[in-house]
Amino acid sequence: MSETVFIFKGKSITIQCNENQKMEEICTQFCSKIKLNINSLIFLCGGEKLNLNKIFKEITKENEIKVLVFNNDNEICPKCGKILNNKLIDDIIELNDNINDTLVGLYSQIENIINDLKNKKDIKYIINQLKNINILLNKSTIDFKKINSELNTIKSNYNTFLKTNNKNENIPTNINNKFNEIKNEIICIYNKQGTEIDLLHDYSKVDTLFPEFKKFYLEGKENINEDNIDIYANGNKIKFCYKYMSDEIGKIEVKFKFKKLITKINHIFWACTSLEQIDFSSFNSSKVDNMSCMFYDCNSLKLINFSSFDTSKVYNMSCMFLGCRSLESLDLSSFNTSNVKNMMSMFNECSSLKSLDLSSFDTSKVTNMNFIFRECSSLKSLDLSSFSTTNIKDIKFIFNGCICLKKNNIKINNSETKILEQIKNL
Repeated sequence: MSETVFIFKGKSITIQCNENQKMEEICTQFCSKIKLNINSLIFLCGGEKLNLNKIFKEITKENEIKVLVFNNDNEICPKCGKILNNKLIDDIIELNDNINDTLVGLYSQIENIINDLKNKKDIKYIINQLKNINILLNKSTIDFKKINSELNTIKSNYNTFLKTNNKNENIPTNINNKFNEIKNEIICIYNKQGTEIDLLHDYSKVDTLFPEFKKFYLEGKENINEDNIDIYANGNKIKFCYKYMSDEIGKIEVKFKFKKLITKINHIFWACTSLEQIDFSSFNSSKVDNMSCMFYDCNSLKLINFSSFDTSKVYNMSCMFLGCRSLESLDLSSFNTSNVKNMMSMFNECSSLKSLDLSSFDTSKVTNMNFIFRECSSLKSLDLSSFSTTNIKDIKFIFNGCICLKKNNIKINNSETKILEQIKNL
């Protein structure tokens, strides 16, 4: 048996096939997996439209097959997949090229809407994407007077596009409103149990670490310091510190305001035992590539808002939630794990987690999953239906201590033998 890789909505999906099998049959297998009709898809291989009459051995495994959702063959370029004669897309691309690079997050969002315009028939879905762009615009410090004319052109073209498609939807009305200050912040709630609480992890203790952690630890130290962060406690700016002393009674809201985009936030809240809640909805993580040990041993942490978290560049999530013993639920549906290589001990000792839905996870590049769910002693249901162990080298003791987890409550692809072997021990 051989395999070919389909790229669909940014995710890679592997289909096993016989070398003498027709591509039409293989593509039909793929359609069955994503539950779409083959007639609504266009398959591109090596930049050219794939001839479904070919057999598998006539194309190389190195040529990934890109899949586009579109109904009308005549309106799509067979080489690049771009919709022909669509001025709306051209205008957005032009705007995208003109926007200042410091406009955080907008570049990738506009790229997304271009792809959605190519791939989606659902007008409501596209409008929601435009609303997402509008939210980002409203957070920006950039002076948009120079590009308001382009936005107006796009708005006009989009309204024309809606009328052409006989839809009565409205584009967001405030797309040209005055833009507010960008909020690159993390907001935390701490339970004040004494006179001093750990706000951040103190990076001066590098010598106490295991040697294998030191490299990643020092990378984080470069980003988390007074040159990069302003700190506000209950609305008042305070001097940068790792430990905070206060006479205030009750819980404290702390805002970490980042002065520039950072690339690593590993170990940032390690052992912050008074930390109860974190809100990342105003934090830009688009350049972050290392999140290892991010909440290591935050044993009071109960709630994390990841609703707009960007993990597309992250390669290391090892020990990310290790020891978060108070977390009862986690919504990780926003996570993009397509570049993650290390998930070792990611949820190790999350002993209050009752269920975990990782159906959106792409693990095709992961090489290490050792101890990933170890000691999740309250875990009763687990969705690993999208997990791929193709590149896994280390996958030991992943369910050790999962005393409430039963085989029947784990969703997993039957072809993932490496995980199935581990399930046998439950």
